[in-house]
Amino acid sequence: MKQKTAIILYIVLFSTALLASAGILAATKLSTVQNKDTGSVETVTEYSDDQELLSCVEGTTTDMLHPQYWTDRIEDKQIFTSSEIEQINSDNPAFVEYTLEGETKKHKLFMDDLTETMDGKIIKALIGPDSVKDFQDKNPEFFVNGMPAKEGYLDEIYDNLALDNIGESVVPQYAFIVKRAVSKIFPTEDFAAPTADERYIDSFVSAEEMPFDGVVILHTSKDGEFYYVLNGSYLGWVRKENLAICSSREEWNSFVSPEKFIVVTGSEIVLEETAVETMASGMVLPMGTKIRLSKDVPEMVNGRRTYGCYVVDIPARSQDGTMSCEKALIPVSKDVHVGNLSMTSKVVLEQAFKFLGKVYGYGGALSSNDCSGFIRQVYACFGLKLPRNARAIAKMHDLGSVETAKMRLDAKKILLSETTPGMPLYMDGHLMMYLGMVDEKFYVISSCATFIEPGHDTSDIVDGYCVFVSGMDLLRANGNTWFEDISFILNKDY
Repeated sequence: MKQKTAIILYIVLFSTALLASAGILAATKLSTVQNKDTGSVETVTEYSDDQELLSCVEGTTTDMLHPQYWTDRIEDKQIFTSSEIEQINSDNPAFVEYTLEGETKKHKLFMDDLTETMDGKIIKALIGPDSVKDFQDKNPEFFVNGMPAKEGYLDEIYDNLALDNIGESVVPQYAFIVKRAVSKIFPTEDFAAPTADERYIDSFVSAEEMPFDGVVILHTSKDGEFYYVLNGSYLGWVRKENLAICSSREEWNSFVSPEKFIVVTGSEIVLEETAVETMASGMVLPMGTKIRLSKDVPEMVNGRRTYGCYVVDIPARSQDGTMSCEKALIPVSKDVHVGNLSMTSKVVLEQAFKFLGKVYGYGGALSSNDCSGFIRQVYACFGLKLPRNARAIAKMHDLGSVETAKMRLDAKKILLSETTPGMPLYMDGHLMMYLGMVDEKFYVISSCATFIEPGHDTSDIVDGYCVFVSGMDLLRANGNTWFEDISFILNKDY
């Protein structure tokens, strides 16, 4: 019996060593701990080789940078079923708000309910005739591309809005984003910031525009270089070359809601380069990208056999700006999945950790994510559609939103300890994903710009600008901890 046990242990250790040498696992060691509840002795995995290679936020250990550290500690609960996700999406359709000139009432515009023609007054209200003035009032001094804004700069921006070109009625055009981009609040590529040395936060950025997102074109800039688009819960100006216009709404719908599709489940994948010229060659597709599977599967695509590949339809931009459909191959070895993933706690955390260490990208800048974009991309793998704004996500009742700003800390602690790992938490200005509790301390993973480590002065601000794991004892500028400032906990079982 002892000999058999020794052989099994040898096999386990030898296999672990092989995986580590192949780069599949970090070097590990096995240790035993006693379960406080049952008294039984359990084997746990410890990650030991990263301590000299990786840095962490104060209070976080390198062990915690492995998703298995967290998934081993939780029950693999089904967070939402596919039917529940479908119902949540149906009950929370994307919309934007606007106020017509001379009114104070806010109106909602739902992307799924657009008519064949739209009142031009609505388009003007969406763009905002006072948008430039509002920006100037909030930013009396600002820098453009690192230099002080020149006199008359915003007048030129306003002129490019071409508000006088909007007629009494407007025919919306349906289009697709053909490569990852950002939309801007004004039609310009300029980088605006309150200081000359700011490099991460562009005050002109509205939101990210992901490949193959279906959008609606509402207007064109005066210089003809930008389209003003509606993308679910947000609006913005996108360069024309990033869009392909569909021939009809039916064509658009066939890509937006395909019968069969694959989802990118890696932080990103790169499509195979092709020997013939194609739009898809070398294209980068981020996590959550939905790609339509071809109904007809030819033997050859782009001069090569389709062996071991999914055949997909890619929306591409023709020279005249209209959409064409390209066939492309995605090897089964890529980090993709046919249909949406099953939304369990462990799978959500595994997806989230694929972003660990990636750069912070405000509004999708730097081809990356800010706090809400991080959560949104992870949840897109499960088919769950979330709004652009972090606070709007935090207030979604169907996700179990509980307002906790005025809750006693002991009550908040009980609620958070009962929250399912993988669910979002929110404090003013920042959205996080809950991981669990270790030694009476709560932990999260998030894409964060700046923070203050525990025990430091509130003026000792750290420029993080990345996705990292941290305890919720980090401080804010007001002196409170992240835990103290949590204002919404999304607890689906509440």
